[in-house]
Amino acid sequence: MFEVFVLVPVRKSIWVKLASIVSLMLAVVSMLLACGSGIFAILFVLFAGLWYVLTFQFYKEYEYSYFDGEVRFARVMNKSRRKTLEVYNMDEVVTIAPAGDRSVYNYENDSNVKVKDYTSHKKDVPYYDLVVKNDAGSVLLIKYEPDDEYLDAVQVKYAQKVVRRQA
Repeated sequence: MFEVFVLVPVRKSIWVKLASIVSLMLAVVSMLLACGSGIFAILFVLFAGLWYVLTFQFYKEYEYSYFDGEVRFARVMNKSRRKTLEVYNMDEVVTIAPAGDRSVYNYENDSNVKVKDYTSHKKDVPYYDLVVKNDAGSVLLIKYEPDDEYLDAVQVKYAQKVVRRQA
């Protein structure tokens, strides 16, 4: 048996992009004014540092993996720091289905179901819903973007739990 990984980069929000642009503009203005006063040199360093962090160090990806009956979710920051978010046994999984499918419709529209979004947040990218029911009876809906290789690996042993998107 082999482990299947899917790595999905997350689109930066409009607020992060806007903050990056504003910090760059403030860095340029404070650099021009730094010739007259030392306080602007300090502001230049602060705004340039903020721009650098927002532009180059604010990179997030989600990793989905499946191995031997376990579905795992992790967050990878800046291609270096990895944090495990969730691990579920396939016995807890009710279904994996395309978003909007009739098999997950009741879960998507139930206000008692907790929702976690591990998608790329890109427009027009289809995603799947994974429904988990634990021993206590609480239900969790996870939105994510598995690829065909991932779904094929899950279907080998748990074909009845996977609903594929129609081509």
